[in-house]
Amino acid sequence: MRRFAPFTIAAALLLAALSTTASARVVFEVTPYALSQFRNLNESLASCGSSQESFLCTYEDGEFFRVPTKGADFFFTPAGELAAAFTKFQRGQTLNNYNLNDRVNLVPFASEVPAGGILLDGAYHTPENVDGDFRMLDENTLLGEFEYTIPGFRVERRVIVSAVSESAEHYVTLTPIAAADTESSAAPTLVQFAVPGIANIASPVVKIGFESTFVTNPAERAYQAPMYASLQKNDNNRDQAFVMLPLDGTSSTLAGNGVSLRHATGDAVSATFLRPNLIAMQTALGAGSTSLGIRLYAGNNELVRYSQEGFLDLPGLFRPNILGRLSLAIVQVLEFIHQYVPSWGLSIIVLTLLFRALVWPLITTQTKSMFGMQALQPKIQEIQRKYKDDREKLTQETMKLYREAGVNPAGGCLPILVQMPLFIILWRVFVNFEFAEGFLWLPDLGQADPIFILPILYIGVMVAMSWFSARNNPTMLRQSMIMNLVFGFIIFAFPAGVLLYYVVSMAVQVFQYWLISRNQPKVAPLVPAAAGKRGK
Repeated sequence: MRRFAPFTIAAALLLAALSTTASARVVFEVTPYALSQFRNLNESLASCGSSQESFLCTYEDGEFFRVPTKGADFFFTPAGELAAAFTKFQRGQTLNNYNLNDRVNLVPFASEVPAGGILLDGAYHTPENVDGDFRMLDENTLLGEFEYTIPGFRVERRVIVSAVSESAEHYVTLTPIAAADTESSAAPTLVQFAVPGIANIASPVVKIGFESTFVTNPAERAYQAPMYASLQKNDNNRDQAFVMLPLDGTSSTLAGNGVSLRHATGDAVSATFLRPNLIAMQTALGAGSTSLGIRLYAGNNELVRYSQEGFLDLPGLFRPNILGRLSLAIVQVLEFIHQYVPSWGLSIIVLTLLFRALVWPLITTQTKSMFGMQALQPKIQEIQRKYKDDREKLTQETMKLYREAGVNPAGGCLPILVQMPLFIILWRVFVNFEFAEGFLWLPDLGQADPIFILPILYIGVMVAMSWFSARNNPTMLRQSMIMNLVFGFIIFAFPAGVLLYYVVSMAVQVFQYWLISRNQPKVAPLVPAAAGKRGK
């Protein structure tokens, strides 16, 4: 019975995985979320009643709109401002127990201004007389329509949220409530769409791109013809970022749903930086209505996601390292394949087969070395018994055996080392790429398999690989089987696109093992030295 205990534990872990991951799905819908439901709330509200109280204090007894997407979970105030944005390392994962002070919440909870807050000449005014709600435009798009007042103005805000993007579009129109003489002042009043900082980072990297160039940690002035303004946690191609871009003309999404709205374009918009960490897009207030259209990205500072958001041409925003450039090359190959293959699922399979064809010679070398080592194990055991008290002689005789058999004990290492960077790159691509479609029984390649076929297939091919690699060593085979079953507890929540790649890739490798093993002599299974003692 003791022999089967590890298998029983592994099976229990798998059953737990099957029962707990079935509900781990991102449901794109709007739900109310009370401020009191956030974790670490006391710290978040510690400033309430002070001269610099958090914007959250206004909603101490209120509710937000919670909108989970595949890349981030957004929380909007009743006026459509962004109160919190919890980013996801892996697309499609489900977040729970939101902590406002968590590093993945990009909106600084202690700030006086929410992300997307409207400033008048740098001053934020809490929305009053608020009315608004979200509605579904289609299965992947939500539209929020809000109206409220700030001193002297009625504000209309439209917010478009996509299930498959970390960017939300904000369209804001300010209309004077009463006649105001905006031309009498020495300088025009500015309306600003602001982001007050990023997470709890005291000194983020601030960038403003304008006129085909960019500046890091800019001066406090207006930059004309802005391409973007960003807040990044660091400049090391990791963690998260806010990226704000001005929108031109009219919104096709709004126009297609019967909502007509124009916003400021071209030279009318400028970007600015206000210390300590606030960035804003701004335009001058006119005598009539004034509008701003802003696209606000709140997500990972990562090349694949930037590529899909269309940010690669933004000057200075992201400087990819060698792994980033290779990841981008994989994305470009995948997108090229998809031009000729009708689905992303088939495109992943084609890409996997191309990769396997590339490493086929390396795997052949590794496999032959592995089988050669297996064939020598009985002789190696005999040498170990014969020279167990002479380490130097043991080493000499073992190396002599390797030379005579033409086997390199390190022959299987180099192919693995060559493959590992490619596997890491492919993992990064599939975790961050937005497929936005299903395949066969899979409703979404970016989320976990809802009926667990792919995880079970993956465990199956890994068990087959274990059998080929350790079939003559019962102890090693048993350990390998247990590890595969335990690993199944982790992979059940992997995105389907990642598992599809691994299943096809490992299936090809098992097939390659089988082809090579047909020409290998049969080797008697190793008998552990302790086996005879137990039988006495």
